[in-house]
Amino acid sequence: MLVKLKGVHRVKRKLADGTTAVYYYAWRGGPRMMEKPHTEAFAAELARHKTAASPKVVETLASLIDRFTGPEEKRNPDFLALAETTQTDHLYAFRLIKEKWPHLPAKLTQQPGMKKEIRKWHRSFAANPRKADKLLFSLSKVFSYAIADELLDKNPCAGIDRLYQGSRKESLWTPAQIATVRTKVAAHLLLPFEIALATGQRQGDILAMTWKQWDGTYLMFRQSKTGKRLKVKANARIKAMLDPMKKDTLRVCLNSRNRPWTKDGFKTSWGKAMASEEIKIEDVVFHDLRGTFICDRAREGSSIEDIARISGHSMSEVKSVLEKHYLATDQHLADAVILRMERNP
Repeated sequence: MLVKLKGVHRVKRKLADGTTAVYYYAWRGGPRMMEKPHTEAFAAELARHKTAASPKVVETLASLIDRFTGPEEKRNPDFLALAETTQTDHLYAFRLIKEKWPHLPAKLTQQPGMKKEIRKWHRSFAANPRKADKLLFSLSKVFSYAIADELLDKNPCAGIDRLYQGSRKESLWTPAQIATVRTKVAAHLLLPFEIALATGQRQGDILAMTWKQWDGTYLMFRQSKTGKRLKVKANARIKAMLDPMKKDTLRVCLNSRNRPWTKDGFKTSWGKAMASEEIKIEDVVFHDLRGTFICDRAREGSSIEDIARISGHSMSEVKSVLEKHYLATDQHLADAVILRMERNP
């Protein structure tokens, strides 16, 4: 089989005996080709020479990050599968990581001493421990992704202790706080609040709801963080709020200008309302409504399985939330154990 190749340099030379010989070189000034011209073996030899001559691409920590995210104009599908807020957090962290280690060869991250460097960098943000832990998580994610692609063997972030030790275990919305919100906040803030309180869903998923996710009885969610699809029956309070509303917009929850909420817009408006003299709610945040939902359902006697089914958590996650963050300080549940005991002497 004849194989024609471009770029091969052909040279004729007159030998001492008067005959003419033809020599082939991979390129002008390149190595001489030894295989028979116009054959597959000749093509394979040329490919080997070109590979050997091409500059070696050195994988760096920055290039590992770029593999994970993909270029801005065409993101990696694995990166796009993450929640939008997670993507934003990662991109912020990756900018700081690249500033810290702009040209660090990936192979050096596998050497002794790298964990010490990461720990030192992590602790340099100790004044803001939650930020520090988010940065560490993003860096660890890059190493894990590279390991999955068989580019690295180990994750040097493994075993580094987190700095943030706080928990929300006592940060449950009280009945008095809930009543204050219901009587004093504006309707455009009250609707997301009621949906969160009654469904246990994340703020971002609630604000992103469209009218296609409401059929008059059920709220349908696709959780951005887990990808789970949920169908939650609306309670009477939410149904009474949704039924009279006009359905001529895309989103269900709108701001005071009848426009879709942005993440920062809602955060700012909610924060101002909670800090106002009229409301002045402290020690709890919007996200604590998820824990409040879980704990309230447990108080009512719902099983861990039922709570997981409606909230979208796994059963182990619900159990962990109840054990580590809420139930340990819930006097109502502790009292209920004794009351049941007394009813069954």
